[in-house]
Amino acid sequence: MKYPTESDVKKLSVLIRTLSAFIFLCSLIGVVSLTFALFTEQFELGFIIGFIVVGVMLHISGSVTFKGFAPRYLLFAHGAK
Repeated sequence: MKYPTESDVKKLSVLIRTLSAFIFLCSLIGVVSLTFALFTEQFELGFIIGFIVVGVMLHISGSVTFKGFAPRYLLFAHGAK
């Protein structure tokens, strides 16, 4: 399967990038909250799952916010130029 490249798809609009920046900010707050809980609460499996989910959200929303494109494995979701 051939993935599209950034030159094959259009850049995301400012509105989408702004909403993605909000999700990025919420994810950063989630990292701080999970880190605080990790040190103050008894260890649970939910912490690992939480860090994985928040990490993926940070990766995707950060890519959309700062580059204007989704990560390469999600470029198929963009519209054609």
